[in-house]
Amino acid sequence: MKPDEFKSLVETLSKVIDARAKTTETLLKAEMRSTKDELKAEIVSSEERTKEELRAEILAARAEAKVDHLHLRGKIDKIDKSHAKRLDALEEKTDSPNPEKH
Repeated sequence: MKPDEFKSLVETLSKVIDARAKTTETLLKAEMRSTKDELKAEIVSSEERTKEELRAEILAARAEAKVDHLHLRGKIDKIDKSHAKRLDALEEKTDSPNPEKH
């Protein structure tokens, strides 16, 4: 092979290698962009699922707290009525009127 032919071959191969490298770079960038978009969509989806789960847990906790409140309120009302009856009975028995009752 003559030096000019070798030089010409190297130049041609260099162009082919550069073109192949550019194509590979473009493909890799596209693949990375695609993967990035997929991951972003997955993160957003996961975030939305988590938000919905938290909303559901909050609603359940609120409902449970409301039930507990109503249960305690019922106990307090029962105790209050019991005390009121006992006080009324004591007031009648001792003939001492309640100054707050009119």
